[in-house]
Amino acid sequence: MYRSVCKYRKKTMGTSVIIFLSLVLVLFGCQKKEDTSQPVGDPPVSDQHVDDNEELIVSVFDKEGKSSVVEINPEKNVENELVNNEEVWLHASLSDNKQYLAYTSAKGEGPWEIYLLDRKDKKTYQVTNDTLGQLIPRFGDNNTIYSEILGATFPVSKISKIDVKKKNSIVFDTKQPDRAVEMYDTSKDKIIGAFVSEEENTARRKAANDAGVPLGQIVYSIYEMNLDGSDMNLVTNIKAVNIDSMAYGPNGNTVILGGANINEDEGSGIYQLSLTDKTLTTILTDQMINKSKSPLLSEIGQRRLAVLSKNERFIYFSGIPKNAADVSFDGIISKIQCIYKYDLDNKEITKVYEYKKPAFITDMTVTY
Repeated sequence: MYRSVCKYRKKTMGTSVIIFLSLVLVLFGCQKKEDTSQPVGDPPVSDQHVDDNEELIVSVFDKEGKSSVVEINPEKNVENELVNNEEVWLHASLSDNKQYLAYTSAKGEGPWEIYLLDRKDKKTYQVTNDTLGQLIPRFGDNNTIYSEILGATFPVSKISKIDVKKKNSIVFDTKQPDRAVEMYDTSKDKIIGAFVSEEENTARRKAANDAGVPLGQIVYSIYEMNLDGSDMNLVTNIKAVNIDSMAYGPNGNTVILGGANINEDEGSGIYQLSLTDKTLTTILTDQMINKSKSPLLSEIGQRRLAVLSKNERFIYFSGIPKNAADVSFDGIISKIQCIYKYDLDNKEITKVYEYKKPAFITDMTVTY
């Protein structure tokens, strides 16, 4: 399951002590917040109009402890803030017809739930209402949302399919109690996921904590399946410390991966997985950035978020600007993150977007 590792810095006898907190985002919201959404109800029926613009959906957490979701058109350099003033970290994605925004948030002391913003009537509808934590929302069609779930009923993270109109859900891969999904994405007709053995994953984390050493690699099994969870086929196995992001390309025949210490590489990297010949190609790594002349950034962002452009020429990714200073984000010590564009043809990196306040990025998706 996706875990965000945050760093808190405490000053103790003149020494900076870094405490790593593995924030399992299925935990309950820790701050009181007024719930301004509509109760669970019937969202309007989707129309079929599709906007041809390429839209990035970027979720950010700012230094004031507030989260927002911003829509960015990188070609026209236009931004539109869709959600703001949330008090927990957000994940979000936009439907194919660009009418609906699905995002996860926690209200008061409740678990993370899925909310649906209708951009036409400007109303927000609560989609789920249960004890399971809902993370990483992704659209199937305009009336179907997928998520990662974890809770008492499913102690190992699984992919769930939610019918927005019927208000019911189906959990996939329940006959494999040790197989946990760490990250996934959806296309128009498929789901791709990175899975690990929960037993092995727990053991490696305990071993690293006990020995006080960095986390070691584990085998991630990449499976692709139909949108109903059937026909689950192994694509490849990848050794990595983490696979933090996955994003289908516009044609559904490639997947952009972001992770740490993938195969023989050290540090953060962005990769392209071909679903036709099963090859994994290195796109950009921290080492490549450090070796470049006059780099704009110091490293790839901590969640290694990356997506492919509609014309398949550019990789949009989160990164930390060069010489960025530490910033306190409501007690979390980190550095600001911006969105950059890597040109696959000329290998140049340009800055695309920086939030209006100092912020780091918790999620990024693209709708073509």
